[in-house]
Amino acid sequence: MDEWVKNFSIERVHASGAKFDYEKAKWFNHEWIKKSHPERLLAPVKDLFTEKGIIINDHKKLTKIIDLVKERCTLLTDFYEQADFFFVAPSQIDTTSILSKWNQNKNLFFNELIRSYQLTTLVKAVEFENIFKEISAINQLKPGELMLPFRIMLVGGKHGPAVFDIASILGKEETIKRIEHGLSMLNLAQKSG
Repeated sequence: MDEWVKNFSIERVHASGAKFDYEKAKWFNHEWIKKSHPERLLAPVKDLFTEKGIIINDHKKLTKIIDLVKERCTLLTDFYEQADFFFVAPSQIDTTSILSKWNQNKNLFFNELIRSYQLTTLVKAVEFENIFKEISAINQLKPGELMLPFRIMLVGGKHGPAVFDIASILGKEETIKRIEHGLSMLNLAQKSG
């Protein structure tokens, strides 16, 4: 508000042809969100999630999530769509985006990934990523071919920030649960297809 007051000039206001440009307003809002400190967005984003039935008590986690997804948000309401999966595991996943290139080698990779994650203390995104890449190299699979199935298992679809950042915020146990759920959904989809 101070910036607007400082930059306002009545001389630049024109009486004719004035109209509200909704797209430009959205652009300004997006820029404001991107530049805002996550702490500033914490209360309205928390309220938004509460309205949607998700009670958040971990402010540190929510602040990390806000910082991670704010570049993708044009309006405050976008935070729910961009981050709800951090708090509620998807009951369904987009198996159709995976099945066409799914094979036994990828299935074995994800089972091995689960075992490796279970045996390791994982906290940072880079730790999740290093194990992922090590196992893909051992299995002679390209990490790029495995990233989409991994993302879909974690969030349910093709959206979201960097996948290893997602895994880091979800934590080891939740990441493993979601991979297991994803594998069971793929198994069901293969049997029914």
